[in-house]
Amino acid sequence: MISKFNEKTIQLENINSQMNPFLKIKPFSILLLVSIHLYCTHGFAQQKDPETIILSLQEAVNLAKENNDWIAMAKLSKDVAESELKEIKSHALPHVVAQASGKKLSNVILYEHGLHDSESLPPPPSTYQANFGIEASFNLYSGGKHEAAIEESEIRTKLSEIKIEQQSGSISLQVIQNYLEILRLSKLDSLHKEQINREEIRLKNINSLYKNGKVTRSDVLRAEINLSNEQFSRKENQSDIQIFHNRLTVLLKIPEETNVILKDTAVASQISELTAFENPTANRAYSFLTAKENTALQEAKIKGAKSNFYPSIELISAYEFNYPNYLVFPNLDEAYSIGFIGFKMSYSLSSLYQNNHKVRAEKEHLKELKIKENAVQDHLKLELSSLKIKLKDTKEKIEIAKKNIEQSNVNLNIVSTKYFNQLALLTDLLEADNLYLQSKYKLIEAQTSLLNYYYQILYNTGKI
Repeated sequence: MISKFNEKTIQLENINSQMNPFLKIKPFSILLLVSIHLYCTHGFAQQKDPETIILSLQEAVNLAKENNDWIAMAKLSKDVAESELKEIKSHALPHVVAQASGKKLSNVILYEHGLHDSESLPPPPSTYQANFGIEASFNLYSGGKHEAAIEESEIRTKLSEIKIEQQSGSISLQVIQNYLEILRLSKLDSLHKEQINREEIRLKNINSLYKNGKVTRSDVLRAEINLSNEQFSRKENQSDIQIFHNRLTVLLKIPEETNVILKDTAVASQISELTAFENPTANRAYSFLTAKENTALQEAKIKGAKSNFYPSIELISAYEFNYPNYLVFPNLDEAYSIGFIGFKMSYSLSSLYQNNHKVRAEKEHLKELKIKENAVQDHLKLELSSLKIKLKDTKEKIEIAKKNIEQSNVNLNIVSTKYFNQLALLTDLLEADNLYLQSKYKLIEAQTSLLNYYYQILYNTGKI
C-alpha cells in the first residue's frame, strides 16, 4: 500500500512539473526577463511618441536659417571663394623651387672600327654625380594680370555672400508662406467645423419639420447633401494642412513626424503692425545686387584680357651645389657651388593678333550684362509697384469683408427665421448660408494675402 502511494505521489509531482515549467526558473532569471520586457516596452513607447515644438513665425524663420541645407551649401560656397582668394593673393609672393638629384654612371664603352674592338673605362672624373639647388622668381610686372585676378576673386567672394543672403531670404520667405498657409487652412478648418455644426442643427430641425409634414423629402435630402459636402471639404482641408506641415518640417530640417504647433495663430493681430511702404526701393534686392556684381566681375575680366598685350618681367635667382666639377677642363673630382641673380622678360607676339578677339568678346559681354542689370532693376520696380498696389487693395478688401460678414449674418438669421416659419424656400436659406460662409472665407483669404504681399515686399527689397 505504501509503495503504491509513493508511486502515485511521484506521478503527481511529474505531472505538476510538466504543467508548470516556469517553476524551474530561478527568481533572478524571472526578474531579468521582467526588466528586459519593461525596458523594451518603454523604449518602443519613447520611439513612437513624436516630438512637439511650439514655434512663432520668427522662431521658425531662425530655425530654418540655422538648419536648412541650401543655406549651409551657400555658406560652404563662400568658404571656397575665400580660400580661392587667399590662394590667388599668394601668387604675389616669390616662387621658390628646391631640387636635388644623385646618379651613379655606368662605365663608358669605347668602340674602334665600328662596333668592334670595344673598351670599357670609368667616366672621368668620377662615376658619381650629385646636385642640389634652390631657384626663386618674383614677378615684377605682368600688365596688371595678377591685380585683375585678385579683383575677380574678391568679386566672386562678394557674390557668394549675396548668395547666402539670397538663399537665406528665399528659405525664410518659403517658411513664412507655408506658416501663413497653415494658419489660413487652420482658420478654414475652424470655419468648416462651425459650418458642419450649423448644418447638423439645421438638418435636425428640417427632419422635425418633415415628420410634421411641413416640408418635403427633397428638403431633407438637400440638407443632407449640403452637410456631406461640407464634411468632404473639411477632410480635404485637413489633408492640405498635413501637406503644408510636412513642407514646413522639410524647410526647418526637423523630423517629419514632429508635431509643430504654431504660436502665432491670430493672423489678423499682425496686420496693424505692418510697416507702410511709401517708396520701396529695389537697390538692395538680391537679384539686382547679383547683376551689379556680375557687371563688375566682367570689367575685371576685361582688365585681365588686356594684360596679355603687355610683357612679363620677373626677377630670378638661383644657387646650387654640384659634383663633380664640370666648369673647368679637364673636369675635376671635386664639389663646387655657384649662384646667380638677374631678370627675365617675356612677351607673347601672338597676342598682337589673337588677343584682340578675346578683348572684343569680353567687351560685348559687358554690354550685355549692363543691359541685364537695367532689365533686372526695371522688373523689380514693376514687381514692387504691383505688390504695393495689391497691399493697398487687400487692406480695403479686409474692411469690405468685415462689413459683408455682418450683413450676411443678419441676412442668414432673417432667412432662417422665415424658412422655419415656412415663409421662404430651402434654396433661399442655403444661398444665405453660403453667402455668410463665403464672406468669412474671403476675410481669411484677404488677411493671409495681406501678410503674404508684405513679406514678398520685404524679400524683394532685401530686408528678409
